[in-house]
Amino acid sequence: MNHAAEFMDGLAKTAFTLTLSLGSLAFGRKVAAMLIPVIPPLKLPSKVLRYGLSVLSVLTYAAVFPAYFRLPAAYRHQATAAILFAYPGALTRYILSICLNKRLKAFPLGTFIANSLGTALLGAFHVLQSTPSPPSPNACSILQGLIDGYCGCLTTISTFAMEVWELRTWKSGRYALFSWMMGQGLLLVILGPSFWAGLFE
Repeated sequence: MNHAAEFMDGLAKTAFTLTLSLGSLAFGRKVAAMLIPVIPPLKLPSKVLRYGLSVLSVLTYAAVFPAYFRLPAAYRHQATAAILFAYPGALTRYILSICLNKRLKAFPLGTFIANSLGTALLGAFHVLQSTPSPPSPNACSILQGLIDGYCGCLTTISTFAMEVWELRTWKSGRYALFSWMMGQGLLLVILGPSFWAGLFE
């Protein structure tokens, strides 16, 4: 196994993902700047419409629970397990960003904690899925739902790229590098012992 090649592969994927995200952001800003003079601004929806959409969203999310338990175990984790945990994941990230992002002017602490927490949980859930005694089908469905739903909505590359873009100066590089190092460090601590013990091939 060529560990140096794997390390370089990881660096390349990291650089490619961040570059693509920043490039997409720059492209979107250019398109928006061209369309703003053409498209009239939208009016704020009425209070009745906003409350109605909120109630509809809650009812739609509530309908996921009976749908999950009534679907066959063979594929329900692919259909609805992620949706069960998507809302709590998005809500967690929203609360973290609202409460913590303004604490440090040059370092979006809320997004940093959300991404770090999501990375740590992803590592922990993968370890649980790879235990010598495999979890039950229900436990596997829940773990996959937590990985795809909760962690998928808790972590963010789009907001991270926007924050790196807005910081601009050396502060953006510090934020990006520290976030990357924290994620790698957490996975090393969580996944490392499992790799060394032979749980992962």
